[in-house]
Amino acid sequence: MYAYDRIKPFSLLLGILLMVTGIIFLAAPDRVAEFLAVFVGAVITVIGIFRIITVTVSWSVIINRGLLLTLGIILTVLGIIMLFNPKVTITLVGTIIGIIAIMLAIDRFMTANRLKNTANVTPAIISGLVHLAFGIGMVYSAIVVISIIIVLVGIYLLISGVMFALSALFFRDF
Repeated sequence: MYAYDRIKPFSLLLGILLMVTGIIFLAAPDRVAEFLAVFVGAVITVIGIFRIITVTVSWSVIINRGLLLTLGIILTVLGIIMLFNPKVTITLVGTIIGIIAIMLAIDRFMTANRLKNTANVTPAIISGLVHLAFGIGMVYSAIVVISIIIVLVGIYLLISGVMFALSALFFRDF
């Protein structure tokens, strides 16, 4: 049995899973964003609880126990807030990403201004405009922009799944 024959079912299954995931991303981007926000909230809650338990159990040996316990409590509370307020989480995270993008745009414009007499500044200006547009969009409506990103990821996953399935069934090119 050739190696191809052994991995063909796995490749076909992976292709189908990618297609299904892509369809879910395309069909319900808002729900996917909310699920991801809740998932991140759950992970942060578990990390916070784990930190609290670890510090409590090893209280006598840990040097910065007060700081680490406070960090665990903050993470737990933040995670719980994220679990029960996914739209707020998405908006907050999107706004932070938007502010960072706007700061990167300012950096690109300042770099273009500094180099205007010595180099071609067109790439820096284009990069600044892209960062600025993305940042303004994110700050204005983070949920919409994140949904657009999820749709784009869904398209990619769907196309990748189709390509995996076609490769497994017909092309034998891996």
